[in-house]
Amino acid sequence: MPDEIALPNLILLDTTLRDGELTPGVRITVAQKLQLAELLDAAGIDVIEVGYPGAYAKDVDAVQQVANRLQRATVCALAHTKHDEIISAGVVIQPARRGRIHLYTRVHLDADANPQQVLTHLEESITLAREYTDDVEWSAFDAPRSQPDFLYRAVETAIAAGATTINIPDSMGASDPDSFTRLLSSIQQHVPNIDQAILSVHCHNDRGLAVQNSIAAIHHGVRQVECAVNGLGARKGNTDLKTLVTMLWQDQQVLQPVHQRYAVNLDWQLLDQASELVKQMTGIR
Repeated sequence: MPDEIALPNLILLDTTLRDGELTPGVRITVAQKLQLAELLDAAGIDVIEVGYPGAYAKDVDAVQQVANRLQRATVCALAHTKHDEIISAGVVIQPARRGRIHLYTRVHLDADANPQQVLTHLEESITLAREYTDDVEWSAFDAPRSQPDFLYRAVETAIAAGATTINIPDSMGASDPDSFTRLLSSIQQHVPNIDQAILSVHCHNDRGLAVQNSIAAIHHGVRQVECAVNGLGARKGNTDLKTLVTMLWQDQQVLQPVHQRYAVNLDWQLLDQASELVKQMTGIR
């Protein structure tokens, strides 16, 4: 019998510690971030986005502590494409066994914006981030409302500059599975170097469709999904981690193509513990 070909992992990025803290009324201490990060690491989460050190002073300490302690997961810090924020993120992830800088650029441009200047700044920012790590993610913030031609150029520029993951966020949570997958398909069709990066999504739950949008995206070639424990996040929250993986790996009949494409190796008991811990930390049940 020939050896079975190992399937690549569906990459799960957990942003509870960063975007989850944007939930109204929620504040997570550095000690709590460390406790939850270690639990998620043990559960098998691939990437843990710990904070935004260029914007929040306490996240400098949080990212550094997590970076010093995690055994397996990639430690991720968010930054706008401002050079001081990139440097801050790059410095704090240095102790990590695997560190990532996650950059974002608003691609829904104002009428007076200069598209070429935005692209030049994007290229320079990714080049700077690559001085600190080979693992650079770039998010096209507010992608569904951007001009398609500019969005395609921005994604192509980011990949050419060295971004290894391209994230398409439904930043306002306004998409449904049909509109969101049309957007993803158009990017795949119009960006010539799209196969040189991992495609990712980050879905907000304003319409209650974050999980459905994420699952639809997986069917359209997305390999990374950004999510949060208990769906915490700005406004109505993000894709709920456990709901997502439960739907993917229990509904064999509907989602068989996903099972043939990706593997997910998670400790379900530890995911349950993470859910209970977040409820205790936030008071949201």
